[in-house]
Amino acid sequence: MALVLCAPASWLADALARLSQGRVLLLQAEGTVWSGQATLALGSGPGGGPAVALPGRLLWSVRPQWLGRALPELTLELAHAQAMPEPIRIGISPTSAGWHIGLRRNPAGGISQLQAPAAWLNGLGAPWNTLQPSGSLRVEVEDLQWTIGSDSRPKARMSMSVKLVNAASRVSTLPVLGHYELAIRGGPEMNLVLSSGAGSALQLEGMGLWTPGQALVFRGQALAASGRQEALSNLLNIIGRREGDRSIIALGQPVDSRPASVPHQ
Repeated sequence: MALVLCAPASWLADALARLSQGRVLLLQAEGTVWSGQATLALGSGPGGGPAVALPGRLLWSVRPQWLGRALPELTLELAHAQAMPEPIRIGISPTSAGWHIGLRRNPAGGISQLQAPAAWLNGLGAPWNTLQPSGSLRVEVEDLQWTIGSDSRPKARMSMSVKLVNAASRVSTLPVLGHYELAIRGGPEMNLVLSSGAGSALQLEGMGLWTPGQALVFRGQALAASGRQEALSNLLNIIGRREGDRSIIALGQPVDSRPASVPHQ
């Protein structure tokens, strides 16, 4: 019992690193699994470049509730003064075959948010460390449910968006490229839609499909707005395979008759 109650925060950091394959890290973890703090960082995986830390400290607390079951329900609360306007609460409950993890609405209502400098993405490695983005990264989550079973692939339901606001890149001479959003909706198969904000110098669009436990399939394209072709030529060469004035973005291979397709203007 003493070992469980005093389990060090480093155990949680090690578990998260393994589950994310070194992409999400808790650095300089202090406290216990039940109540602690660490620096949240993004990495490129084993053998990759140095991780990039988010300024400030992530604080967490875990509260168990037994409810007459063999295993307790857990409520995980995350707080970050710089990155989270409101604490994020996650429920973890046992099922007959595994565990269910679900986002819980905060008492004030609304969506859960994480805000960070876009440069934080450099820690993920290529292509971000080449693009060297600047601007603001915003992750807005309306719903997130994840079921993990011992006898099947994980199942999920999501409703969230990832936004880059006032995005720029060191490989472009333009001070601002534009505003971009990746919307993720559905479950157990998720639909991804990439879109550009009005007036963006770099036009990005695309569609994708993703099921937990399977590879992401995504098809998209990048175009320079009228009069911006020369300033964005190098960036378009990096983003994907050039086909005339556009750059093709292709991730994964379609596995059925419903491949993600590239939107056409």
